[in-house]
Amino acid sequence: MKISDLAAMANRNLWRRKGRTVLTVLGVIIGTASIVVMLSLGIGLVESQKKTMAQWGSLQIIRVNQAWEFPGEERPQKRLTDAALEEIRAMEGVVGLSPAFDVWGEARWGRLRGHITLIGIEPGMMELLEFDTAAGRLLTENDRFNVVAGSQVVNNFWDEKARFRPWEGPPPQRDPLELLNQRLSVTIFNANQQKRIYSLNVVGVLSDRTMERAWEVYGPLQQVKKIRDFMNQGRQDQDFGYRLTSVKEGPVRVTPGKKEPKKEEQYSYALVATRDVSHTRRLSRELRDMGYNAWSMADNLEGIEETARRFQAILGGIGAISLLVAAIGITNTMVMSIYERTKEIAIIKVVGASFSNIRWLFLAESSMIGLLGGAFGIAVSFLLSHLLNKYAAVFFNPGMAGPTPPQALQISLIPPWLVGFALLFSLGVGLVSGLYPANRAIRLDPITAMRHL
Repeated sequence: MKISDLAAMANRNLWRRKGRTVLTVLGVIIGTASIVVMLSLGIGLVESQKKTMAQWGSLQIIRVNQAWEFPGEERPQKRLTDAALEEIRAMEGVVGLSPAFDVWGEARWGRLRGHITLIGIEPGMMELLEFDTAAGRLLTENDRFNVVAGSQVVNNFWDEKARFRPWEGPPPQRDPLELLNQRLSVTIFNANQQKRIYSLNVVGVLSDRTMERAWEVYGPLQQVKKIRDFMNQGRQDQDFGYRLTSVKEGPVRVTPGKKEPKKEEQYSYALVATRDVSHTRRLSRELRDMGYNAWSMADNLEGIEETARRFQAILGGIGAISLLVAAIGITNTMVMSIYERTKEIAIIKVVGASFSNIRWLFLAESSMIGLLGGAFGIAVSFLLSHLLNKYAAVFFNPGMAGPTPPQALQISLIPPWLVGFALLFSLGVGLVSGLYPANRAIRLDPITAMRHL
């Protein structure tokens, strides 16, 4: 028997009892839609949390800080030297790295006064480190005193002559683009109370895509290093408090007239760009094991994903119960069909149909029920998902504060793989549900059935 003949016969037999077939298909629709919607809620939870966290920091950037050393601690502590950066750069999954220096100083913008944090990074790495501007441009290798400012740096300045009236509330937020092509005068003091004023030209304003950079100003690494070296002149300890030495070490003796060995350059921290989120989480753990103080926004995903998996398991189990009931309905429909078509089955056997043909005839009918129910169930799932996202998102807590309001979150998300899984799963349920009726039809004695003709 040809496959086309088998499919045509199965379709014709199904619609002999339209009401019963429709009710059976409806059960599969409800079961499929239940599972898809339940799983989509867990997927939507993880994706919405990723979007919220991405607005506070990239999920593919690791910040590696100098590790603190405490007396008696056995864990190795690594310094951020050039050799350490080469070691990190060679790790699998690292696509970009930039060391950084940071300095703080009083700044003036015209008649406005404020304070800024100036970060020095390698200009050529800004794109890999996911810097993007709302206006202007990023830094280039030829820049010296050009900088790019975060979207909230403009609100770091205030008018000293303006009177503060608490009852009027906080001052209005300024437009970040007001800083573009403006000059900032930054005053730096060193330990000897010497003062230098650096004039910085703002050539770009960063977008507000990541809030962790919103309050910082970024300049070329080498130029900021010179500013930091001046700020540290006169300090007796150049380690900036990163290392707490044990009392047992005792005082260090310095031989008069003998030059101390040149210290390796130590960076304030480093920014590491990874290939994807999975590499970010792995590298972050490995860097901590190596003795660095490493952190990324992706570290927070593990707990969220674990919660989502439990959430999906509970809701998916509830949906599976509905599909199990639908499977029982398919089996019942096919068994009833056998009783009604006893004579037909007997005739098919008498004319020479093989057991395989009879088995596949009933399996085709049950599979068609599962396939129809799955297809319509997926369509219903998309409709329910749309309604949930449109009307119910405001009642869901996104889990962490952020600039995106809850109304904008997608609490139900149906990816393509879930559609394929649901369709194959419903088809499999129909196929399995038809095994018992098919085997029952095969075992039917044609002589006994012919007596009812």
